[in-house]
Amino acid sequence: MELNLLSLLCLIGFAPVALSIKLTAPLLVMEQVTWPVAQNYCRENYIDLFTITNADDQAKLIEEMNKKSVIGPAWIGLYIELDNWYWSSYNHLPLKNTNLSIWHSGQPDNAYGADVCVAMYAAGYWWSYPCYYVGPFICYDANNSYADRFVAYLLPRITWLDSQAYCRQHHTDLATVMTESDVSLLGQLLPPLNIISGWVGLTRNTWEWSDRSNASYLPWLSGQPDNLNTWENCATATAGLLSDEQCTNEYYFTCSAYRVRKQIVKLQVKLTQSMLDSTVQSSILEMLKQKLQENGMLMNTTVTWRVQPDGNIFYKKVNNNNNVQPLNACSLKG
Repeated sequence: MELNLLSLLCLIGFAPVALSIKLTAPLLVMEQVTWPVAQNYCRENYIDLFTITNADDQAKLIEEMNKKSVIGPAWIGLYIELDNWYWSSYNHLPLKNTNLSIWHSGQPDNAYGADVCVAMYAAGYWWSYPCYYVGPFICYDANNSYADRFVAYLLPRITWLDSQAYCRQHHTDLATVMTESDVSLLGQLLPPLNIISGWVGLTRNTWEWSDRSNASYLPWLSGQPDNLNTWENCATATAGLLSDEQCTNEYYFTCSAYRVRKQIVKLQVKLTQSMLDSTVQSSILEMLKQKLQENGMLMNTTVTWRVQPDGNIFYKKVNNNNNVQPLNACSLKG
């Protein structure tokens, strides 16, 4: 970031500026509340609950908690939205936007925090399972006649993701079940045994961040998540490692807060009389901002002139021979 800013400003070749850059950092709030209360507080007073996207974020969180002598647990922004089931086909059509829901009693239950894929039984009900389980699967084929639109594969038994890939390669997608007619037809394709089910295209997201960041870096504590006490759909951090907890539990919490970092970029320029005009100085500053924006570097950044102790922005720099030095270099001080 620093080198890019410096390079841009050197190429423009004008004058020294002060860059106030907003960076996010964790802020531990020493009040024990539920996860929803913590989320609301962080959004109203800061940015959101804290997000861990990489090892650097994890280290910042550990440092912040150590400063306040807290090991954990403390709420972070990670949670599961149980009502976000959607169909693999139809552009991820949300289940709640359809008229059919045939969950078995007690389902979905998010057992062990991993039940995010759905299988259907011949008796006509859905059951959620971990996606890595292997079993039969049912594809939908848009090119077949209406009566033959579903194709069942009892063998080989494969995972939900492998089933989806196979169906998309050889048919259209995993089966979408939206009508009683679909239920009846699928029931005829599966063996009439309650111990055998077939993957269908119903799934949901797993863990996600409150600020919608990509949840790809999740340093779970060993054995976590386990949904041990049922409905453990929110996450805490203890010594930087994550655990699932019931969202109604009360813990300290960490918000994402802005921390302003100020950088002073000093440039040597050829001074002309016009540069002492305030209108010209404003125009130059706008050009600097525009250049930063074009390179995607203006977000959360404030750019201002740095006023010298004598009230001026520009000043003459003399060498040992009392001559003004020519434009030949840029230096960065932070």
